[in-house]
Amino acid sequence: MSAYPFLTMYTSGNNVSSADYLDIDFSAAGFSSPPIINASIDSDINVYVSDVTSSTARLNFSATFTGRVTYIIRPATT
Repeated sequence: MSAYPFLTMYTSGNNVSSADYLDIDFSAAGFSSPPIINASIDSDINVYVSDVTSSTARLNFSATFTGRVTYIIRPATT
């Protein structure tokens, strides 16, 4: 019987001012492959993820955004 895989999650948030995107670095989480990232903001602006690696990603805003963006990062399952 194999051991249940350990699930690691990384959560964080950043305040941004007049930004079109935010580059995030989660290298401290130690993911070995590109993870799944969910981001949210309290606004009518969309946020989407691009350029995902095992340690960095870019959060893009559909319009210039000022406020707080929060994100949760978890391993991709196979």
